[in-house]
Amino acid sequence: MRIDTMKAAVFQGPGQPLTIKDIATPQIGDGEMLVKVRRCGICGTDIHASREGPFMAPPETVFGHEFVGDIVEVGSAVPEGLFAPGDRVTSLPFIGEQTIGLGEISGAYSEYVKVGHELVLKIPESLDDDRGALVEPLAVGLHSVKMAEGVAEKDVLIIGAGPIGLACAIWCRFFGARSVVLSEMSPARLDMARTLGFADFVDPAGDVGAQFEALTGAAPAVQIECVGAPGILQACIERAPNRGVIMGIGVCDHPDEIVPLTAFVKELRIQWAVGYEKEDFQFAIDMMVAGRVDASAMITDVVSLDEAPDAFEALRNPSGQCKVLIDLTR
Repeated sequence: MRIDTMKAAVFQGPGQPLTIKDIATPQIGDGEMLVKVRRCGICGTDIHASREGPFMAPPETVFGHEFVGDIVEVGSAVPEGLFAPGDRVTSLPFIGEQTIGLGEISGAYSEYVKVGHELVLKIPESLDDDRGALVEPLAVGLHSVKMAEGVAEKDVLIIGAGPIGLACAIWCRFFGARSVVLSEMSPARLDMARTLGFADFVDPAGDVGAQFEALTGAAPAVQIECVGAPGILQACIERAPNRGVIMGIGVCDHPDEIVPLTAFVKELRIQWAVGYEKEDFQFAIDMMVAGRVDASAMITDVVSLDEAPDAFEALRNPSGQCKVLIDLTR
């Protein structure tokens, strides 16, 4: 039976909390499917999109692109036998050129979300809903580390130990980095990193380069910047060794200034990475199922949809939170 309306947490505008209200359930096209959401992660991108600035989403946006749920409706053009109602799935958050959960297509801070079948992946029974909701952030970290084009046997500095920084650290360790050092000032995030098995840290308030060399005996061959604040990129350039690699992952929506001459003399490679490919999602799923990657410790809070507005506001200035999930089954 078709459900015409659904409950969702809706963005009203900057400076306003999300509002829980009934909105129209998405209407699927022939190549699309409707998914009843089980879990959805709150992403830092969503926080950015709720602020004044170039990335602000329009009012009435329903955020949410890190989700897992059950198919309840399949479009007529979806190849027969590929998917069926009841399949538990996740998806890359795109339908064609449009993005799910950032203003163009209603996201998964809601009871239902529509997806394009080409980018949907099934979640095996051995992977629970919480871990299923981590596929997307793990894929971000995986794609970022792959874009560095080789971390094996290298000394790596991760700047920022939020969910994406931790995901990058997990994959650097997975792919054989000689050392993985995290730069982070939050005691709660340092504790989280320790829970995930990391033990080497530097204090961003001090001389990061000197601290890093004291730990590893070398300058960071690869730096993965997951904060996105002005000034950090130049600091990376200054402490990089010759032919070092700097990955820009954090979203910086303010003007920044660098001294290209320093990077030029050192022959540095500065590479930005955003998003992922379908194979990144599948690899993250496969490695979690195989028990070779487990990021579940970064889940600090699971809230109901009614509790989502307060949880969202708390993440503007997080204390002990790392990855917060919305449980749509409550």
